[in-house]
Amino acid sequence: MGYMDLYVVRRPLAFAGIEGDKGRALFSIIGVPFDSTSTHRTGQRYGPLFVREASMNIESNGYSVEGFIEDVPFYDEGDVSVVHGNASVTIDRVSKVAAEIAGGGRVPVIIGGEHIVTLGVIRGLKASGLRPCVLVFDAHFDLRLDYLSNPLSHACTMRRVLEELGNVRVAYVGVRGFDREELSFVNGNPNIVYFTPRSLKSLEVADIVSKVEKLLSECMELYVTIDMDVYDPAYAPGVGNPEPGGLSSREVLPMLAALVDERVVGLDVVEVTPQYDVGGITSMLAAKTLQEILIAAFKGRKARRL
Repeated sequence: MGYMDLYVVRRPLAFAGIEGDKGRALFSIIGVPFDSTSTHRTGQRYGPLFVREASMNIESNGYSVEGFIEDVPFYDEGDVSVVHGNASVTIDRVSKVAAEIAGGGRVPVIIGGEHIVTLGVIRGLKASGLRPCVLVFDAHFDLRLDYLSNPLSHACTMRRVLEELGNVRVAYVGVRGFDREELSFVNGNPNIVYFTPRSLKSLEVADIVSKVEKLLSECMELYVTIDMDVYDPAYAPGVGNPEPGGLSSREVLPMLAALVDERVVGLDVVEVTPQYDVGGITSMLAAKTLQEILIAAFKGRKARRL
């Protein structure tokens, strides 16, 4: 019996309406319905359910990358049995599940849940001998030492991730909300670059893609984390910490299609908060975002084998 048997609960809905063939899967989808450190809006625990439901009602083709989700070999494993109110135990369970998935040669694909669940995945990948660079689409740096006296807050996610991985390269896209200490930390670290939405006034999407590619060019492994608040609240109102002035899907999806490749060893889409959504548009956008990443990652793997 493995940790998947202990901590993963099957769910009636599967991503894209496709349960998949576990025996041939390259990607394992896991929901993490956890929101106990949320400090503004709560409800991210319902994200995996609503994103799965939305994914069953969008077309299966890629937006900026050729391909169809039904051709991607993934398996929807279900949800981690989280411990509400206890981030430490929940992160440990996510870590063990992610390590088991990676140890089996598959890529853990997480539907959150709040952003701190990313830490669990990173710990699991590290335990499997992986040390990926990180591509972050987020409105915030999430680099605080602690937030409201909690070092495992969603606002500390990337600080804890960097402590786990060491001095790896990190590229942020869409960041626009931070405090003085976070900005000082980033500006003092040559391995971190960031692009704000205002960057798009002077740089085209292709320019940002080129600069991120250059930073990550020497990385052998890549982790991709998407906080849905990277999108402007006009497009994604149902998030935990909305920040005005964000990106649109016509900007984010092409960047993901260009940057996601065969090096991806783990990914997540987090912070969908359905109670604050309008007409389900955030869940729909999260489903499309995840679909785009999966198609791009699989396309990259197929190209590598040719």
